[in-house]
Amino acid sequence: MTARATAATVAGVVAFFALAANALGLPPFTTARKTSPGGAGQAEMFAIAAGCHATFDRFVIRARLAKPGYDARYVRRIIADPSGNPVRLRGTKRISVVSDNARGHTQGGTDLLPSSRTPLCPNLRQVKVSGDFEGVLSFGLGLRRKTGFRVFRLTGPTRIVVDVKH
Repeated sequence: MTARATAATVAGVVAFFALAANALGLPPFTTARKTSPGGAGQAEMFAIAAGCHATFDRFVIRARLAKPGYDARYVRRIIADPSGNPVRLRGTKRISVVSDNARGHTQGGTDLLPSSRTPLCPNLRQVKVSGDFEGVLSFGLGLRRKTGFRVFRLTGPTRIVVDVKH
């Protein structure tokens, strides 16, 4: 295959996935901060998952009882809430994901979330819970490099999804 044919094939594949994402109504990948308010009531976050995909890596938080809001952005370091201690993560770049009016434990105090996941994907290296205090639940994502990311909610079940480009 010639270099021109290879470039045309790659361009076609990229265009296909961009159009597919737009057709699904997914937000674009950018490095800018992403926020969305939650609904009424406190969301109970009860499961997390991380996975590697062909062109991006994904972190998912499952919720119930209310619609969670989120604030996701690149930060220099992840700080544990409430201690203020730095959270060590694999990778050299960091994304903070914070949900106000949310918790990762039952009303009785039982933790619902694992403290970390280490998928070792091409970009998403590790995820850790960095705080679950006074109605604020936060996560740190350790990345290999700074790339565009997107955040959106899904329903049935309720989820917050963070995709990070390779």
